[in-house]
Amino acid sequence: MNGSARRLSRHSLALCACVALVAGCGDSAQETSPLDARQTKAVLPNAEALPGWKVGLEPVAYPLKKAKEMGVARCYQGAEECAKIQFAGVSEAHGSGKPSLGFVLMTYEDSVAAEKAYEPVWKSWSERSIERRELSLGDIGDESDAVTGLSASYEAGAKTLFAQVRVGSVIMLTLGEAGADIELQNWVKKCAVVFAERAEQAQQGETPYATLDDVA
Repeated sequence: MNGSARRLSRHSLALCACVALVAGCGDSAQETSPLDARQTKAVLPNAEALPGWKVGLEPVAYPLKKAKEMGVARCYQGAEECAKIQFAGVSEAHGSGKPSLGFVLMTYEDSVAAEKAYEPVWKSWSERSIERRELSLGDIGDESDAVTGLSASYEAGAKTLFAQVRVGSVIMLTLGEAGADIELQNWVKKCAVVFAERAEQAQQGETPYATLDDVA
């Protein structure tokens, strides 16, 4: 795992000041319930969340057993990575002159389980990056990490960027790939912020509504 600091986002800090709803803001009795399949699917970025993008794979979410069969949940780093996953889901998007983006979401039974799984999940996914180097995208969610590297396509100058964010009981990955002439970092950061906002909204009992238009 890289050395990025784990921090509460400004949104979670504001929430803590009112009532403990997400991990780290109070005892477990005050936490929100884990997301169900419908909520998990709703958190994933779709066409509405990404105006101007073409969604290649609409959001889908499965219980852990089927998610593993579909290759959505990767359980290569021991029991803590996947043992307490409730649902896992994915969506994908791309656009003309924009990077290709993949979104992966794993909901755990509570924030404690998600926090314990954070490092194994990051190790499992970040190791896919070739000649990787750590990258900071700033404060997103309760904890976050990012790594950039070369694309496995071996196209000259093609690059990848993986960002992982945890919000309460949810771990999200935003996976970006782009050619040498396409901006990647800002797009991945913006999409990771949208993803995290949608997860926070779902855990507050709201229908996720954050979109790229909400990100500066």
